[in-house]
Amino acid sequence: MVSRKPRIAYVPFGYPDYPTEVLSHMVHDSQMALEQMGIEVLPAPPVITLDDVEPARSFLHRETYDAIVLVLVSWVEAPLLIATVRPFRNVPMILWSHTTFMEGNSRVTLGALPAAGVMRETLEEMDYRFRFVYGMPGEAHLESTITPFARAAATVQRLASARIGLYGYASMGMYTGTIDHTRLRSQLGPEIDHVDQYMIVERFNRVADEDVTQHHRRSAGWNVLPSITSADMNRTYRMYAAIKALAEQGQHDALTIKCQYELSRTFGMAPCLPLSMLADEMVVSCEGDIPLVVTQLILHYLTGTPTSYGDLHHVTERSLLLGACGFAPLSFAVARPVINKHTALYEGVLNSSPYKEGVVTLARLSSTQSGAFKMHIAGGRSVPGPLFHEVGCPPYPFITVELDGSIDEFMQHICSQHYAIVYDDVRRELQELCHLLGVRVVNS
Repeated sequence: MVSRKPRIAYVPFGYPDYPTEVLSHMVHDSQMALEQMGIEVLPAPPVITLDDVEPARSFLHRETYDAIVLVLVSWVEAPLLIATVRPFRNVPMILWSHTTFMEGNSRVTLGALPAAGVMRETLEEMDYRFRFVYGMPGEAHLESTITPFARAAATVQRLASARIGLYGYASMGMYTGTIDHTRLRSQLGPEIDHVDQYMIVERFNRVADEDVTQHHRRSAGWNVLPSITSADMNRTYRMYAAIKALAEQGQHDALTIKCQYELSRTFGMAPCLPLSMLADEMVVSCEGDIPLVVTQLILHYLTGTPTSYGDLHHVTERSLLLGACGFAPLSFAVARPVINKHTALYEGVLNSSPYKEGVVTLARLSSTQSGAFKMHIAGGRSVPGPLFHEVGCPPYPFITVELDGSIDEFMQHICSQHYAIVYDDVRRELQELCHLLGVRVVNS
């Protein structure tokens, strides 16, 4: 799992008739405030007069960043700001306006908010992708807006170069697991690299014995049930090594596998446990569900942590029960991961662990009737619940989520059986991401 701070180009704007030392103080404090939010700040030269435009513009051409923060520390002549950023109109931006400050018992202005009144409307009319925020450095509400936007912008940047391995295709006639590949690549960014499931079998047969043996120590922290043999675990580790090797070869940032029925029955081994092992190292899921794995990748980029998914199975007035038929990151287990064996429907070894408690976000990318993208977003908390299994099967990994919002409203908008899960509240970040990518938000 690879995480990084958002990288922001910081461009301050001011007016030459105000004291230089006051403007410099405001510029410095604003940069410090951004850095304290956990953002990597790339400071550009301030733009005060027309002569300052070219140095700032050259800086923006030269550096690599996720978004640009335009900080109005005082009144600004609008043409100077537009001249600075016009070559970068497709880059996400934050327009941050200072307000006033106190000197003794008097409130003092440098005219920043009046400048913002001009600039906010100008940027909107010119169709820039931006978020407007206002306040003085150190005001708490700024972080609650700037940080989600910065994380969303960083995620947009990473999606543009992401590669997703599709091993097989959507399972069992799952219409909602498919996607318009061209539109996905054009609008959201990720490339889909299709690989046939046979490649898993072929690589499985070529895994060296020593590559299998080295993984046996991993089970020391697991609760491996007596029904599972050494041969079962050897096959599990061999498939884990095979899938990981294919992912590395394809430079996949995420992958999804069509397990049904070629692997789960014909080959005699569903990849539930191998994927559960891999899920703490990269973004993975099952059944060839492309919108799901794209959603998981987005959640991972926003948080830097593992992601999972579950099928919707049960609904109460307050909660949802979600669970997959043997997959979940082992780190999500409430205690020592329970390793069990399929007894019906599928063959192979599975993760059989209930999820731990904590704040979670549920989300799923989907399509509208016109083919455009939408994202269904909800949040809540994972709480304990009774064990869960399918008829004739061992317990599945599952999560019971008490939603913050209306259960029925969520159910009236479900766009598939699979929903991505992450331990964090990133609803604001998802909304900002959708704003930047032109995706319609469905909140529940």
